[in-house]
Amino acid sequence: MSIESELSSQIYRLGELHNDFRNGEFEEMNTLYSDEFQGILYMPSTGTMEMYNAEQIKKGNEDAARYYKGKNIKFIFSGLKILPQSEDQAAVSYEVTHLNDTKIVRAISLEVWKRVDDKWRMIRWYEEKGEVL
Repeated sequence: MSIESELSSQIYRLGELHNDFRNGEFEEMNTLYSDEFQGILYMPSTGTMEMYNAEQIKKGNEDAARYYKGKNIKFIFSGLKILPQSEDQAAVSYEVTHLNDTKIVRAISLEVWKRVDDKWRMIRWYEEKGEVL
């Protein structure tokens, strides 16, 4: 199977797992992060930048699952691009649309995934989140 096929399946699963926050679930999502994970979330509307390591992003997912449990939310991933960098690593980008009741937030995500022990894990992440519409 090609890197593009493997990773597109992984990214679309990641989108499904974001939607599982409404059921209070986050455990499977947290298995997708490398122990060496480094992430940055930038919110231009407030000018704030948040940095995450593996422990922090996993805790953030747990907190999100607790917050969104029972709420009407939907995450839509679109415009997926995959750029293989080697046979075991690729850069990935896509747009995220988050619907929460009557609010819409759009973001662009850039990630680097690496095959570790025969499993794809996210090692780096950068996301720019737009204003609430």
